[in-house]
Amino acid sequence: MKIYILGAGSIGSLFGALLSKIGEDVTLIGREKHVNAINNNGLRVVGVEEFTVYPKAVTEVPPEPPDLIILATKSYSTAYALECAKESIGEDTWILSIQNGLGNEDEALKYTKNVLGGITTNGAALERWGVVRWAGKGITIIGNYPLGKGEFAERVAVLFKKAGLEAKVSENIVGWKWAKAIVNSAINPIGAIMEAKNGYILENEHLLALAMEVVKEGCQIATQRGIEFEVHPMNLLLETLERTRDNYNSMLQDIKRGKRTEIDFINGKIIEYGKDMGLKTPLNFALWSLVKAKESQTK
Repeated sequence: MKIYILGAGSIGSLFGALLSKIGEDVTLIGREKHVNAINNNGLRVVGVEEFTVYPKAVTEVPPEPPDLIILATKSYSTAYALECAKESIGEDTWILSIQNGLGNEDEALKYTKNVLGGITTNGAALERWGVVRWAGKGITIIGNYPLGKGEFAERVAVLFKKAGLEAKVSENIVGWKWAKAIVNSAINPIGAIMEAKNGYILENEHLLALAMEVVKEGCQIATQRGIEFEVHPMNLLLETLERTRDNYNSMLQDIKRGKRTEIDFINGKIIEYGKDMGLKTPLNFALWSLVKAKESQTK
């Protein structure tokens, strides 16, 4: 399968490396320093597994349409990345978002009807240019967006399994996207504000109580929008905190690097959807405001 990884950061590089390892035709599209490091020394994976692969790496999207574009940019870059890739989206090209937040697949639908939604709980971090740390194994769930299964989704899941990723197809990927976004709306800003590992939220009764109330607020918005869950976000919250207790979440990592966070596409989207329905989201608004203030301190 011909695959473009659009946004070869941490999780995009991990997926690209694993797919390259099994001989797939992978092209990573990323930042110049990362691309140069890969072209000079290969893409090194450390952590859960350790190996080096030599995929193609470029800074601009090649013109030839691939079978699959894996969208792995930060959510705030989705619209720009897709516009850059529009000439490469052929009639038979599928786009799979494995990003955090809500609304990325809706952007992709502006370019093609062949859209897959996805979530992944694999932990990854870009240790340095050309080196990605696989911090922890997780599960990847994909499906036709917003609902349904399909032959191509099944093919991609089989490919991911062959590459060493635990993967499955869901008929309700929109439910999974919302569940993960709701969990992230609690864990990520609390961890970022407190500058703490995920496990501290689980261990501290005050933070855990706050996280659970944030999840309840998000569930109220999702329910009003007709979203159904295969796994309740409250259960997913506790499972995620336990499984990732030693992790500093990505929002905190972004703040520490002086980078923009994805708060607008997680809590911000929940606030936006709440306003559309005339529902208030005070906890999400408070966390959104605090993270935006914290962002401004690093500029």
